Amino acid sequence: MVSHSLFTADNARVISPSRQREILHNLVMAASTRINAQLDDFAVRLAAALHAGSEVASEGREWNLNFAAGKLLEKNQYPFFHLASAETRNALQDAVDQLDPLVQQAAQASADTLTLVPFEVMDNRLLLDRAARPLEIEHAEALAALNLRMAALLGREQIATADNPFRPGVLVAAMDRAWRAFDPEEQSHHLMMLQMSAGVFLDLGPVLKAINDTLINADILPLLGDQYQIRKSAGNRNQAKEARTDPALIRQLRRLFNPSEGGVDVAPGRDPAAQLFTRQPNAITPALSAYLADIQQRLPMSAQSTAAERAAYRLSELQQQMPRGAMSRADETTVDVMTRTFEAVFRDPHIPQEMKDLISYLQIPVLKAALIDKEFFFEDTHPARRLISLLTTSSMGWDQSKGRSDPLYQAIHSNVSRAQQFDNEIALFSEVVSNLEGFLKQEEGKSAVRLAAPITQALKQEKLREATRSASSDVAVRVATGEVAVFVEAFLESRWVPVLALAHSVKDEKPQVLASAIKTMDDLIWSVQPKITVQQRKELVTKLPALLTTLNKWLSVLKWDDAERLRFFADLAECHASIVRAPLELSPHRQLELAVEAARKAAERRLEKRAVDTPPPAPDPFAEQVESLERGAWFEFRQPDASMRRVKLAWVSPRKSLYIFTTVHREEAFSLGADILAQHFRDETVRIVDADGFVDRALADALGDAGAGPECIEEAVPA
Repeated sequence: MVSHSLFTADNARVISPSRQREILHNLVMAASTRINAQLDDFAVRLAAALHAGSEVASEGREWNLNFAAGKLLEKNQYPFFHLASAETRNALQDAVDQLDPLVQQAAQASADTLTLVPFEVMDNRLLLDRAARPLEIEHAEALAALNLRMAALLGREQIATADNPFRPGVLVAAMDRAWRAFDPEEQSHHLMMLQMSAGVFLDLGPVLKAINDTLINADILPLLGDQYQIRKSAGNRNQAKEARTDPALIRQLRRLFNPSEGGVDVAPGRDPAAQLFTRQPNAITPALSAYLADIQQRLPMSAQSTAAERAAYRLSELQQQMPRGAMSRADETTVDVMTRTFEAVFRDPHIPQEMKDLISYLQIPVLKAALIDKEFFFEDTHPARRLISLLTTSSMGWDQSKGRSDPLYQAIHSNVSRAQQFDNEIALFSEVVSNLEGFLKQEEGKSAVRLAAPITQALKQEKLREATRSASSDVAVRVATGEVAVFVEAFLESRWVPVLALAHSVKDEKPQVLASAIKTMDDLIWSVQPKITVQQRKELVTKLPALLTTLNKWLSVLKWDDAERLRFFADLAECHASIVRAPLELSPHRQLELAVEAARKAAERRLEKRAVDTPPPAPDPFAEQVESLERGAWFEFRQPDASMRRVKLAWVSPRKSLYIFTTVHREEAFSLGADILAQHFRDETVRIVDADGFVDRALADALGDAGAGPECIEEAVPA
């Protein structure tokens, strides 16, 4: 029995099969939603990786395949999105279906049948396993928690990762099938899998978090041991976007709408704050409805409306004129909170005034939606609330130099105009949100095409940087023993690191190249070590020609042809000659003396190296802040004239060493290394524009102080 589970054989809850199927369906939907949100970015990364692969390909055929595949994906991202979306959703559903015992028995019977597996299928399985394994290691904690919750859901003692329908291997295999269906060139079908180890694949963190959260919301093991808690990064903006409304804020809103809190029966598994409104009438009183409809008709969207006219119709001005006698206490509170919420929007310095003017036209429609459906205050996915959040964040990308001719302005204007027609169908807001999100996705696609070249270059640079780091580590491990000859150590650190870096950069396509470079290094180190037996010297003489040939080939590739190369080989020849000429058949006592002397010198060299080694740097909060940044965030950089330049983080390299920003003009882009960006934060020449969770902050502002006590909150309620 898994000791970390809250369920035991004695107290385990029995979940009905129909409830199991419902929860499993919700898990598939939650995972598919998070995956779909990443597919556009994944396509951009994959196209850039394929182009980078064409640059390092040494064979013409391989170059053509990579280049053609990258171009195909660049020009056809929309079909790839739908193929990948359908394949991943179907794969998850099929994997969930496999949890059915009958389906498992049929699959086992099929697996037990002896069949011949083609070599191509075996090779593809190896590629899939190689891509999925690092993902399982990276997300081991989230998978462990998910395994426990899936076991509790299905009433089993345990579920291994290999049996988990949401394991990384299922998604990798689904994406492989999508690629094979997408690319008509069979010779290119293996190319996508070769890119998966370069940090190109989907970020499975949000996907696994969404699945775990769905199980928690279904009351499946909401509490686990500390080692299985899914930790939330303080700087992870994507998780902040997906989070529900702050529970503390919900409690404050609950007390605001229902100060008595007495006699409220809360249904199991339901948010108590939302439960409050199941007993409230969902229709606006006729007097209030007529008043709000009249306001809507008197202020149609028009380019001729003046700022004074719009100000006269702000909720803060209209609030006292509303027919309060026709409103319930909850309605009055709703009007008050919505008034304060929109005032917070109008005060925000980051939203352009023209965009505030457009948003002002939504005051009455959104107020009516909140009066009809008070889930607005408790669900950040509520369509009307989602629209306000979408408008406040997207408005920051408006190119004010283009004015109303900017496509973004026109899209926001047309969608606000559509939303202003709201009467009582909340679905209208869903339609508007869908339209606006579709436009923003198209704009992101255009931006991705413009950024393809710099992203390709950035991926190439980062891959080379990572290859150099790995090469330096390979050498450092060997020279740290202190047993490597001094001149060979200097050679490895100065000349062989570039060789290994080149080998590491192509290891995904040609792993044998890296193996050859490392073996050559190890053979070189071995060749200059003492040989005290005839057999050892014969082995040295036998290996030397091939070793010297391989060394020269590698060094010629790097074009190292100066006098230093001649001097190194002269020193190497002299060392080999001295080893061969040394006396043979030494006595055991002399052999021991030589071994002790060699160990002493090696220890002294190790101590010398440690004395001059640079200590590891102290944790840098600014570097950690940069590492936590997520694509889509907005920033303001201080210019030499003290003005602020607003830009959007458009792309983050897989290793988070390079960041590409775009301006509101969307035609300009620039990149910064992680160290330079950290220095900007250190010098306070850049600041983050906090655009996420805007409605939450506005609601907190509407209550006065998010941390205020009940007495302060009650004062905010109109008498």
